[in-house]
Amino acid sequence: MNCMYKLGYMGTIEMRTKLHQYIDSGDDKLLKIMYVVAKEYNDEYDDSEEYSFSESDMRQFEERKQKRLKGESKTYDWEEAKKIITGKTQSDEL
Repeated sequence: MNCMYKLGYMGTIEMRTKLHQYIDSGDDKLLKIMYVVAKEYNDEYDDSEEYSFSESDMRQFEERKQKRLKGESKTYDWEEAKKIITGKTQSDEL
């Protein structure tokens, strides 16, 4: 029987019991995976750490902004950006 099929019919108490069994008998790798999933799900991580930039990063952002404002850097419209990102050129589309 497919695991996802069984899961659909498993009640909350049964799932908790089974998860506790997996945790109690799991190796370090399984415990780390389950910990990360639970932590991510509960959103317990510090958002400020995820998006922190160094002083060097901030200087580079500012330099790029100034070049853009002065017209010294290339900008792209949405269609051009999509082609660059996907690697598609006009000859690919024919």
